[in-house]
Amino acid sequence: MTNDEGRMTEPYHTWQTLEATLAGESIRWAGKPGLETWDALRPSARLIAKELSDTGPGQRVLDLRCGAGVCGALAARRGASVTLCDDSLVAVEAARRTLALNGVNGQVVHGNDVAGSFDWVLLDAPRGREWVRHLLTLAAQALRPGGRLLLAGPNRGGIKGFIEDAREIVGPCEVVHVKASHRLAAAEKQAGQVGAGFPHPDLPYSPEVCEATVRGQTVRFVTQPGVFSRGELDAGTCALIETMVIQPGEAVLDLGCGCGVVGAVAAQMGGQVVCVDSSAAALQATRATLELNGVLERTQVLASDCASAVRDRRFDVIATNPPFHQGLGVEYDVARQFVRDAAHVLVEGGGRLYLVANRFIRYERMPGDVRVASRVTTAYEDNRFRVLKAGC
Repeated sequence: MTNDEGRMTEPYHTWQTLEATLAGESIRWAGKPGLETWDALRPSARLIAKELSDTGPGQRVLDLRCGAGVCGALAARRGASVTLCDDSLVAVEAARRTLALNGVNGQVVHGNDVAGSFDWVLLDAPRGREWVRHLLTLAAQALRPGGRLLLAGPNRGGIKGFIEDAREIVGPCEVVHVKASHRLAAAEKQAGQVGAGFPHPDLPYSPEVCEATVRGQTVRFVTQPGVFSRGELDAGTCALIETMVIQPGEAVLDLGCGCGVVGAVAAQMGGQVVCVDSSAAALQATRATLELNGVLERTQVLASDCASAVRDRRFDVIATNPPFHQGLGVEYDVARQFVRDAAHVLVEGGGRLYLVANRFIRYERMPGDVRVASRVTTAYEDNRFRVLKAGC
């Protein structure tokens, strides 16, 4: 199989071009596994698009969670200047491709480090109230007085509470559309204020330094909104750290590094460590964690879709706690690709993969995944987690 650039690739890494009608217009977008609901338009995106009819030349639009970039492409098609942001590296690449597919231009940013005064801010709300409050604070900061926030999401994802937060942080906010168990609300930033709740002394969006005891020592790590297991070291990652065996000088890949604590401990054990993640927030937290533990200068941190950034390298040890959520659902595309990529980059004849699995996830039964390695054993097990060890 080849991708749209003619290179040999696996199905996971193959981009597809999709097309649908959005707000009465035909629009194309780029999608692939690893992007949330990649092969269909999200109902929240459709709701946001309905309210974009007033965008046009001279207006500035900021999409704080752009996904595949369809709303940004629609606004750019109408002449607006668009900036598309997303925490996910996969979404950022999708947005770039979507703009190109529709013959429009825009700025695309991995993360949300943007500056400027915007007429519109779009937010297709993610999971997690703390993360949404953080993004709402950024929206309040970015909007010009009189600018509008469009906030959408599913009822079961907490949108009703997010709308209350928008009233506090941005300004007056009212529901304007309800469809398919989703809501769209519009808020207007009031003249003369940054936002009703910004800056707010109780907003817990700042990075937080935490401590945990692993392998008989105290390790410090940084967490922040948008990063897995906010505020504590989760039990699965703790089991992974306690189980992994690393010899000084071995090349180690922390695959899906999250807050970076696994990579920090691996570096302290003498490993030559590379940390990779698709999340901009995770990469930021990882760099801070490595610096806290005095190992940043000898550890590499890379943005990566699974192990794509290091597929030409080989590692003695790979340690990973794969994600298995996309939005509100459970899916295994990314987790399966973690294992495929791990098998590809492990050193043959001695390479070791340490993988955390919730007990209900049977990676070893997935054809073509863990079984690509020659040996799979359970290195640790309790009533919640297992740590699988696979060797090549």
